Amino acid sequence: MMSMLTEPKPDQAASPRQPILWIDGVGGYLLVDREEVSLGQAVVGSSVDIPIVGDLSRQAGVIRRADSDYLLQPFQLATRLNGALVDRTQLLTGRDEIQFGDRVRLKFTKPNPLSATARLELAGLGRFQPQVDAVLLLADACILGPGPGSHVACPDWDTELMLLRRGQGWFFRVSDELEINARPERGHVALASGLRIRGDNFSLSIE
Repeated sequence: MMSMLTEPKPDQAASPRQPILWIDGVGGYLLVDREEVSLGQAVVGSSVDIPIVGDLSRQAGVIRRADSDYLLQPFQLATRLNGALVDRTQLLTGRDEIQFGDRVRLKFTKPNPLSATARLELAGLGRFQPQVDAVLLLADACILGPGPGSHVACPDWDTELMLLRRGQGWFFRVSDELEINARPERGHVALASGLRIRGDNFSLSIE
């Protein structure tokens, strides 16, 4: 059942830090591995999962994933979805624009029809905190590469690199031998802070 806009719970504690994927020559991406993520203003002590520096409420809304579907629950007044005012839970179609207030606009996409992983980009004023190019809402797999279905487009790469969920963790699937933390490896490489992967024409790291 679609729920009416309701007052969010007050902040209680700062949200645990999410890892950041840095791809040389491409950009930075916040990796969020949760079925429910909150969005709101970046202020000291905020508990939101995706803080945004901009003109929006401390807790502007929540995006929930149910299997391969995503739902937007707005908390902020004057929330719009694809230009229409909304005050209750809405299904996201995979190519949507979410607007909080007058200025903060986000582009929500699901780049690959075979994966439930989604991507959030700022389309209007404001910036993510920490400052990254996009947020990846991880579900089952995340593709980095030159193909049209990549969650992160890397046009100069000549290969794909896949980030896969295994149990409660995430691993890069490395088919060809790559330099992993300055040592040649292949197979499944666990996502961890400080990880650095280097190939013939690319390099990336996890912060």
